[in-house]
Amino acid sequence: MGLADQEVKVSQNGTWPGQLTLRRGWARAEARPWNEDEPQAALRLLRGGASFLQLCSKRLLSLGADGVISPPLPLSAQRAWLQAGFQSYVDLALMRKSLESHDGPPNHLVVEKDDVAIEDLLTIDAAAFPQFWRFDRGGLEEAIAATTRSTTLVILGSAGTPIGYAVVGFGSAIAYLQRVAVHPDWQGHGMGRSLVRAVARKARASGAKVLLLNTQLDNESAIRLYEDEGFITLPEPLSLLQARR
Repeated sequence: MGLADQEVKVSQNGTWPGQLTLRRGWARAEARPWNEDEPQAALRLLRGGASFLQLCSKRLLSLGADGVISPPLPLSAQRAWLQAGFQSYVDLALMRKSLESHDGPPNHLVVEKDDVAIEDLLTIDAAAFPQFWRFDRGGLEEAIAATTRSTTLVILGSAGTPIGYAVVGFGSAIAYLQRVAVHPDWQGHGMGRSLVRAVARKARASGAKVLLLNTQLDNESAIRLYEDEGFITLPEPLSLLQARR
């Protein structure tokens, strides 16, 4: 019996468009709108396999999502998604920086501010990124909560509100640069570089040996910056996979 022939239901907690928890037995996934401008769903698999993924994508498409998008996945994690009918959508560069050596200091004052208003960060994000790549509240909260420990670093303008920010998450030996953004009014002054350097220092102080990030393969200016700061692009990219009607 093929996946499409299995008449098994998935339970839903939550209302679309909004954050959902989807379950079938022990299998579990979480979904949210991709962002406020892009009418697709972001699906995160917590437990389960291909048949459950297919049921989740069908449910989200039936609720009105134009498409269902996976998290950034290495090749080794794509099999179940491909079996469920997902296809390659966007490839991302996976970049790695060793934290064994110390780098130059930031050229701007970067402060740790975990109580920063999320609306201020979202304002920067909406201005700094194209529509598809912008965070909404759900996306930013997910990035902050992606690791058990994380912190937000900001550069403040003269009015005391952020004009650039970075989110870094900490594992036992690996840190993750989840986001870095500078408002376009302040780009071109090296603030992105200062945020990256501050993140590396914070990650090193936390005990991490390696800093990882991913970015769009066509984001040439960001890739040049990261390479200047000691990141190398790993041979295997990550991929967003997509299911559509």
